[in-house]
Amino acid sequence: MKWIKEDWKYNKFRLICETVGSLCFISIYILLAWYGDSASIMNIFFIQIVGSVLHIINAYLRKSVNLITLNIIVICIALFGIGRML
Repeated sequence: MKWIKEDWKYNKFRLICETVGSLCFISIYILLAWYGDSASIMNIFFIQIVGSVLHIINAYLRKSVNLITLNIIVICIALFGIGRML
């Protein structure tokens, strides 16, 4: 709990980016669990891109090259999927 309080006190923007980004990914799993095969893949990709952008901002502020790279790859995969759908 202490690190959350410290993040809120000193790094609110970073904590908000990290939290909202994580909520994006959680919402993807909720949508898939709720709607199953009828879930809109375009909405899933959009939420994934938003979550990844927020995680990239967070990773940049934390100086985490691995998380930046991972989320860039995730965005590229989503954009590839969107391109195939169009």
